[in-house]
Amino acid sequence: MSGKLAPATALGLFITGALGGLIGDAAHVQTGTTTYLSDALPFIWESAIWFPLAVGAGTVATGFLRLQLAEVEPWEAGGPLREAIGAIAAVLAIYAVTALISDQPEGPATTLIVMLAVLVAVRFASGPAALICGLAAALFGPLAEIVIVAIDAAAYGPGADGLAGVALWLPALYFAFGVVVSRLVEVAPGLSRRQPRSRP
Repeated sequence: MSGKLAPATALGLFITGALGGLIGDAAHVQTGTTTYLSDALPFIWESAIWFPLAVGAGTVATGFLRLQLAEVEPWEAGGPLREAIGAIAAVLAIYAVTALISDQPEGPATTLIVMLAVLVAVRFASGPAALICGLAAALFGPLAEIVIVAIDAAAYGPGADGLAGVALWLPALYFAFGVVVSRLVEVAPGLSRRQPRSRP
């Protein structure tokens, strides 16, 4: 049932996650949604260097989790790239929306992000494995950010810190991320997985 990520696939997931994290985080920093409280480490664009590295690593970890949960069915030629682009665009769009609504009341803002995450799941979740990836990301991603806030490495704005110092909508953003990473694994070429047995 389980498999492992091929090195090229793991690298692709890491780069995709790191670049996506940089794009989304730039929106958060530029709108004051988040603020880095230390400049002890170098920055890349608007982010402390550890942030894209952490997002990239989280993307690979989520991809690995996806392969442990269920077999990945090979895709027919012609659709994977389009599917991957759509999935990545969807989660980056939600990321950008969270930046734009960070100074709005958290109740309706959270409802909006949760519903957008549901739409992502309806469109890109292929089954229970994708939902589990989303739920795992929704749990561990915010927990990691709560720790980051607690150690004063970064802070969320006063209108977006209602969940132990992070935004109430943050789990929904991570849920969409987890679902999308699951989909990327499903459409990625070069996965190392069990080969089907040949029929006699």
